Amino acid sequence: MTQQQASTQMPESASRYRFIWIGVLFGLGFVFFDAFIDVVVFNEGTLLGQLLHPSAPELMMRLSFLVLSTSFGVYAFYTLRREQGTCTRAREAELRLEVLFDSAAEFIFLIDPEGIILRANQIVFDETGYTRDEMIGNHIKAYFTPDSQQVCECSFPGLREKGYNRADIEFVRKDGSIANMECSATAVPDEQGNFSSFLVIQRDITERLRIASRLEDSERRFRAIFNSTFQFIGLLDPQGTVLEANQTALDFIGCSNADVVGRKFWDTPWWAHSVAMQDRLKVAVGDAAAGKLVRFEANHVGKQGRPLVIDFSLKPVVNEQGETVLIIPEGRDITDRKHAEEKVQQMHQESAHVMRVSTMGEMASGMAHELNQPLTALISYCGTALQQARQMPSLPDGYLDLLERASGQAHRAGDVIRHLRDFVSKGNNDKTCVVLNELVQGVIDFISWELRDSDIQITLQDGSHSREVFVDKVQIEQVLINLIRNSIEAIKGANVAEGCVDIASHLGEDKMIEITVADNGPGISASIAEVLFEPYQTSKESGMGMGLSVSRSIIEAHNGSLSADLSKQQKGALFRMRIPECG
Repeated sequence: MTQQQASTQMPESASRYRFIWIGVLFGLGFVFFDAFIDVVVFNEGTLLGQLLHPSAPELMMRLSFLVLSTSFGVYAFYTLRREQGTCTRAREAELRLEVLFDSAAEFIFLIDPEGIILRANQIVFDETGYTRDEMIGNHIKAYFTPDSQQVCECSFPGLREKGYNRADIEFVRKDGSIANMECSATAVPDEQGNFSSFLVIQRDITERLRIASRLEDSERRFRAIFNSTFQFIGLLDPQGTVLEANQTALDFIGCSNADVVGRKFWDTPWWAHSVAMQDRLKVAVGDAAAGKLVRFEANHVGKQGRPLVIDFSLKPVVNEQGETVLIIPEGRDITDRKHAEEKVQQMHQESAHVMRVSTMGEMASGMAHELNQPLTALISYCGTALQQARQMPSLPDGYLDLLERASGQAHRAGDVIRHLRDFVSKGNNDKTCVVLNELVQGVIDFISWELRDSDIQITLQDGSHSREVFVDKVQIEQVLINLIRNSIEAIKGANVAEGCVDIASHLGEDKMIEITVADNGPGISASIAEVLFEPYQTSKESGMGMGLSVSRSIIEAHNGSLSADLSKQQKGALFRMRIPECG
């Protein structure tokens, strides 16, 4: 204890015990006064004798009074000490309350039942710019905006009745700026329980409202992007339960959020079309929950049953501890891209095929040119030998017939080579009027050598063969050769006995000549019927699938058409080629 504290406590201790001393002194004064009365008034000895040798009654009376006065002093002492302790505690409590009141971070007002400010804590003056004199004694609503003043007027009746109310108000600072406040008011009852005053606490929520507004704007922008993107996006928990899905994904299956949220992702309509895909997705969700990025292509069924290819991925979202807390499923429709890639690949294949065909044509043209010379010599030799043999007087039996056959076959070989050169030559694609019969018969003659060891017959039916057509002769020959050869190969492949290829023609009403090529082979497979004229579509093991595609292109370049009769009832295939008549 310091000297100052000791010196302070000594007077306080002395003042506390003064009532005891007063009681003792008052009792002793009564003893002296009684002795003095006995001596002066009643002449009962001396004063000293009365004090030292009183009678028994006198002594008893004096001691009783001394004890009584001393007891009164002690009682006064303890009563005063108790009251002083109570006052001290009250002052300490009031001091603590004052400290708490002024150190609070919120605005605190004490108002009367009419709303007049009786007291305010220090932060009110620090934050608003008003002085104590400018606020104390004024109505609290004087510092609110007009709208908040109306709120205040509406709230007071309920506050007076219930003793509690709350509202959000706008507080106007001295500089004119506005603070958004969360206001609560509580009644302070008096000894009779009446609401004599109200404690108003206001918390500044301006920053909180600003942050909330920014969050709402951010959420709104996020929602706009989330729902307007063309990609399928959603949110899953690590167990694969759907938490949310964007509008694009919902429109894809024609559902709402309520239809999918809370369900396992693999049990939603997005994956209902395939059990195998559901099983694969369960494994993928497990991998994503383990922190792995999963990506694969998934086949889905869109609206109207249209097949789609989706580039699908599952991306894990981890917290600071590396634990997966969310999974983001994302899907992009890449159907058009896949089709484009297939078309590009098809174009590459077509281009490579055209280059091979061009190379083969050049090789065939060279071979035809090289073979033409020895065949010309062979024909010449056969002719010379035949002339000399005819001049000889005698020859073995059948010798002249053999030479005539050899000469005929040499001429035939020359015709084959000439047709081959015409077939593979690039030519100038000039269209001329050609007699249909001569064109078709030339093709039959060219291809008949392929039938020398088979029982397949090519027949030319009566019709419009005498008419002329306006075509590029070599190109139309290519088409007819391709159609007839396809029929021959189909008949041979099916081992059809007594195979036949019938060629007929007739003039249509639109001045177009229709040529039909029909056979009694196995016909056109249903699996290839719809894509029959597409490139690389073939039913032959060694076929390239370009013949019919190129043939249709040639006929369409002649303003005609080439089609297959898929409704043909009898056995075999039937192709119709329509080309313009000359003139």
